[in-house]
Amino acid sequence: MSDDKYRFIKFNQRDQDNLRTEGGGKDKIYPWTLRGDDLKKHSDALIEQLNFIESTAKPSIKNFPYILTLNIIDDAKAKSHQNKLISMFNVDNSFTQLGMISENKLILKLDQEESIKRATKNLKQLEKNQNSISAISEIKQFEPNIIVDEQEDVYKINLIDFHNDKLNNDVLSYVEDRLKKQDISFERQEYSKNHSVLEVTGVTLDKLTFIKELPVKNIEPMPSVESPFLDKTTFDEDEIPYIEFEPSKIYPMVGLLDSGVTILPQLEGFVRRGNGCNYLDSELNTNHGTFIAHLLVHGNNLNGVNDYSVEGCIVIDCPVVKRGYTSEPQLIKNIEDAIRNNPEVKIWNLSVSLKGELSEDNKFSDYAIELDRIQDEYNILICKSAGNDADSFLIGDEPKRISIGADSVRSLTVGSISRYADNFGFSKENHPAPYSRIGRGPSAIIKPDVVHYGGDVFSLSAAPTSIVDYENKGERSILADGSVKIEPGTSFSTPKIAKLLAELYLSLDMNPETFDPLLLKTLVIHSANYLDNANVDGLERLKRVGFGKPKNSREIVVQDSPHSATLLLTGNLRKKTKIDIMDFPYPRNLTKGNYFTGEIKVTLVYKNYLSKDMGPEYCQSDIVLRMGTYDKLIDRDTNVNTILNPIGRSDSKNMLKKNAYGTRKITKNSDFQKERTLIEFGDKYYPVKKFSAHLDEAKDSVQNKHLKKDRKWFLYLEGQYRDFIYQQLDQEDSHMSMDFVLAVTITDPTKTKDVYSETIRELDRHNFEFEMVDVDVSVEIESSGSIDDVIVSPL
Repeated sequence: MSDDKYRFIKFNQRDQDNLRTEGGGKDKIYPWTLRGDDLKKHSDALIEQLNFIESTAKPSIKNFPYILTLNIIDDAKAKSHQNKLISMFNVDNSFTQLGMISENKLILKLDQEESIKRATKNLKQLEKNQNSISAISEIKQFEPNIIVDEQEDVYKINLIDFHNDKLNNDVLSYVEDRLKKQDISFERQEYSKNHSVLEVTGVTLDKLTFIKELPVKNIEPMPSVESPFLDKTTFDEDEIPYIEFEPSKIYPMVGLLDSGVTILPQLEGFVRRGNGCNYLDSELNTNHGTFIAHLLVHGNNLNGVNDYSVEGCIVIDCPVVKRGYTSEPQLIKNIEDAIRNNPEVKIWNLSVSLKGELSEDNKFSDYAIELDRIQDEYNILICKSAGNDADSFLIGDEPKRISIGADSVRSLTVGSISRYADNFGFSKENHPAPYSRIGRGPSAIIKPDVVHYGGDVFSLSAAPTSIVDYENKGERSILADGSVKIEPGTSFSTPKIAKLLAELYLSLDMNPETFDPLLLKTLVIHSANYLDNANVDGLERLKRVGFGKPKNSREIVVQDSPHSATLLLTGNLRKKTKIDIMDFPYPRNLTKGNYFTGEIKVTLVYKNYLSKDMGPEYCQSDIVLRMGTYDKLIDRDTNVNTILNPIGRSDSKNMLKKNAYGTRKITKNSDFQKERTLIEFGDKYYPVKKFSAHLDEAKDSVQNKHLKKDRKWFLYLEGQYRDFIYQQLDQEDSHMSMDFVLAVTITDPTKTKDVYSETIRELDRHNFEFEMVDVDVSVEIESSGSIDDVIVSPL
């Protein structure tokens, strides 16, 4: 890279920045805690509920544990309260909590009569368990949730994981035996080693009622793959200038999990069939996959745009859906087979959605859970389409919620924005496309993550009422028979992001052994902004376009100006430790008068723990992020039991808080609207956090007290873990930690100060180890037994 480019600065925390997590104080009595007679009456009522469950348990399941639903009050949803009340029912040091139904409903098990007696004894200990008893509103026998769709006759039964292999197998055998006796057809489907479901067919509502009596988790229609294209078809006959494949070039590589590709002449060399395909060519309808493959390879030329920085792409074609019906378990098996059998491919495009939308009960879908597992197991990154809603905009409604699978936490979920505006204001340039499904995801996680251009839908009149009043305006690509089609959809914005990731993977000189999905995900999300849709309300923006549209790979890795610096911090944060960098290298020249100024953008992506059983608490760990200023360092008394670290900060102010900034100042600063991301980190336990703000927008009180130029800057990271995952991993004797990548960009809005050099001086001054990230892509490789000069497609 030439000397006039300003690369990422990767730095490491110093030994002195690694601190120990300190404990909290003693238990206290809360305003909602019951006392005296009220506490005694409530305890008696709970004991009576336990006894009722024992007396009404069906004799046929007496060999299995009791499964209880523990309802808790809103004030006791914090993990500190849950831990203590669950311990009242953990009478034999076994795995007591089996999952969650909602934030207020826990699923517990009790191992028959003796456990009931011991739990009853704990409920009678009023003084010892005062808070926990008060936190429980009701104890009920667990009942599986049944979702019925009269148009469906194929259902799946999800089983409860008892975290005991023998017990799981015994329950599975029992359920299968009862289904056989009721003459219900079923087939066992293995999603993964610890995730089996039973696929049942030909069931009626009456039979579903019978299934409700079984010790299972839930029963719902079996999802299947939906039609990949929107309904309206537009063809185009314009001549297209295709690029030619050059064997001497190294191209970005993307794996395509789709319907298969017909390798037309213009795709030869670029596309090859991957290993692990479970279908014959005769079983495939390759239109959708061929359409996407052309976008990956020839997308710029097909549409006369510059969406990609690199021309051409190697596409590894792995068909995962066949013509006609493909069920969820078969789709998951096909995806895993493809990824396992093509280990050289690390970035995958998945524009295949299941019928329907996410439920409103904050439950993460099985499809998403399995996509997360596969990405963790094989260290790959999937770009998943948010899904299309072809009907709602026709009647003036907003699009439905993201499709099943788009809630995958590990994946980059991609929505669509319109490239151009129509004449009637229906489609607006760089605004959410009318067909693109919206978030947020379960437990309010931000989905979609990002957006790209997926093709436009234009209104042909001021008052459209049916599909004939609309016109498809792209994306433009090629079907299996060579015809040119114009088609919109999130299926076609998604490969734009997959190709972007592949370009970054190439430019950062990664290989399958050093592949870091967290780093690529961080760079893409960190670069995203809101373009011209800044006038959309902040929360509405998050719901429709996530963090916005990323920059292209050239813009991400090559910075031409010294007026900005991007710092990268990567690492592994262990439980019971925290990182507190008390000399964060904020450039000292970035001031205006007596106060710090500048634009700060911070993105944190980390690999959190996940649990498929925990419903809305699927995300089981979190990293707390703070960045701001403080007055001075102070000595702390380590003789106090809760104080472990001898040095601390005084008068600290976290500048990554929405309430630090003034509404009036934000309104006046319209130039910063497309960059601003003021999200309260109440979005805990979701492993992507982003904050972008202009320090000049700080409230006067905050500026006068906390942004004076004589103050110091800090950066703070600390892990948090829910009790469920802590108990599970403790029993497995696993050490708990989280990999993370943090990006911080500091910019001079006046573009007059050398922020880059000053940041490096601050790193030197405070003895940080750091290096500039090399993004030079000129290489020589050995090919065909000789040394050939290889041309790398330049960024």
